[in-house]
Amino acid sequence: MNRCRRVPRPAVAAAGLALVLAAACARESEAPGPFVMDQHEYERWEIALVEMRIEKNEAFAEPESSPLPAALIPDFEGLNYYLPVPSLRFRVALVPEAAADTVRLAGTKGGETPYVRRGHVVFRHDGRNHRLTVFGPVGEEGAAAGRLWLPFYDATNGNETYPGGRYLDLEADAEGFVDVDFNYAYNPYCDYDPERWSCTVPPRENTVDFAVVAGEKRFGSDH
Repeated sequence: MNRCRRVPRPAVAAAGLALVLAAACARESEAPGPFVMDQHEYERWEIALVEMRIEKNEAFAEPESSPLPAALIPDFEGLNYYLPVPSLRFRVALVPEAAADTVRLAGTKGGETPYVRRGHVVFRHDGRNHRLTVFGPVGEEGAAAGRLWLPFYDATNGNETYPGGRYLDLEADAEGFVDVDFNYAYNPYCDYDPERWSCTVPPRENTVDFAVVAGEKRFGSDH
């Protein structure tokens, strides 16, 4: 069950923020389900998804830009993906944190990397609400400072997908909404070459208890 944090209101500004958060909490009980697309929207969405995958495969085949081990590049034929699943796309509000605190997330080779909690999203799948935290970079400037990142675990990890979870990049529109489209879920570089890369591990709070059968599969998987 999702809980909404009570915010102290020592001043008028804080009171205004509390009202915003209260409204956001009320919306959590009415979390949106899958984003509904008409035929034209669906075709445009599917084409964009396929084009992204083609471009990524092309980049991975280039020795200068590929995260793959050099020995695997000559025979690389493409990454493994699920077929497009429109029911795993959600258009939801990014609910900002009352205080954007900095947290440190562990890496696969030890050490920690600081991130800022930008907020959270809530969506409804299979009759239940699911809440995930959205993070941003620390110390970036310009457009990079506004990047939004959602690392997560789901029930496919360790079988069809990378055991260490997957990532989503998000972008908020002018109204504060983000497209949480699991069809764009991608693997950390550690899935391709764990000796070369160290990757941030998703926090356990960002675990959904269902199988996200969308996005990128485990590298080299036969599934």
